[in-house]
Amino acid sequence: MSLIKVLIVFLAIIFLITRRLNLGLIMLAGAFLLALLFSVWPWQWIQIAFYSAIDYTTITLILSLVLIQFLEATLRRSSLLEQMVTSLKNLVPDHRLVMAFLPAFLGFLPSAGGALFSAPLVEEASKGFDISPAKKTYINYWFRHIWECIFPLYPGLILASSLLGVNLSALISHQWHYTLAAILVGTAFAFPGVKNQNQRMKDKGIWKDLGKLLFTILPVLMVLVLVLILHVELVLALLLVLALLWGWAAAYRHWKFINFWDLVKRAFSFNTVFLVLGVIIFKDTMIKSGSVNELSDFFFRSGVPSIVLVSLLPFFVGLLTGVTQAFVGVAFPLLLGIFGNPVSLPLVALAYVSGFVGVLASPVHLCLVLTRQYFKADWGKVYAMLAPSASIVLIVAFLVYLVF
Repeated sequence: MSLIKVLIVFLAIIFLITRRLNLGLIMLAGAFLLALLFSVWPWQWIQIAFYSAIDYTTITLILSLVLIQFLEATLRRSSLLEQMVTSLKNLVPDHRLVMAFLPAFLGFLPSAGGALFSAPLVEEASKGFDISPAKKTYINYWFRHIWECIFPLYPGLILASSLLGVNLSALISHQWHYTLAAILVGTAFAFPGVKNQNQRMKDKGIWKDLGKLLFTILPVLMVLVLVLILHVELVLALLLVLALLWGWAAAYRHWKFINFWDLVKRAFSFNTVFLVLGVIIFKDTMIKSGSVNELSDFFFRSGVPSIVLVSLLPFFVGLLTGVTQAFVGVAFPLLLGIFGNPVSLPLVALAYVSGFVGVLASPVHLCLVLTRQYFKADWGKVYAMLAPSASIVLIVAFLVYLVF
């Protein structure tokens, strides 16, 4: 019964999406319907929504995304964004690689909704190519997440290592295959039919372009260093970098107050804020209504084989929440008995990749909804590439487990 209830909610969300309604409003409606189906009274749901909206994590996430929008607008208006992509195109023989490199590079910054950071870079890098909004969405979204199974600073990996009591490096050593598979699959789906259009640069321009690239990419590098190495909060890192960038713009580009005010007005988006709130409230409603636990119990009572259970449970939790930490935090404790003692790392890897594929395919994954919104892409055309790509990675996970 719990599975039917959840399916009803997702079908309702998909139907409303096809009607091209506001996605933030759709997610709130989906959360409210979910609450009703799982016997959560309206006033209780209002409490869930209120506390989700004022939660520290939600507020910092919204602030981070707003600051990212300001940073992107500053880089664009100061022409640094254009110079960054131009220098990369001069240095890299195949310009298609530039489109994949930019989101992959920023994928080292494990922040929720971080694909919004790389989307304008992909947009800039795709100039001169005949690429649809759906393919731009796919490139930005897919290549941003290729490191999630192996990069040790991703919260999902850290949480899995802690819950299972296994060494993080040992866990990663059983999952590198999937990053390789993701790179190959992404390349196969993103670039067929996209002809390389660069003209090979002359050697004498290498150092000049390297200098330009280093200077223009410095704000992004500073954010990465502050967050990944110095462990500064993302919001604080963005504020510091933005302050330095605005100081540079005022001193060397002679920007006045009116320039900054105009930038803030144009870059800020209420739709993005509302969208984030909708997704967060939906995720919290999923967890606090008990729907995720009920779905887990349903799978356990169904008597399905262990390998299927290890795959399905993380996959569905990832699909329903769009958050890696959620499928690890909810599914992995329930699967401890199946993982064994000592823990079977190949089985854990299968569970992790299954959950990760669910997260990738989730229509409530914040990176996906923000990227699709940025490029104004059609959902159906995005999923025409995303669904088979995610399926192939999942098939690889099963083959690696069964063969090795």
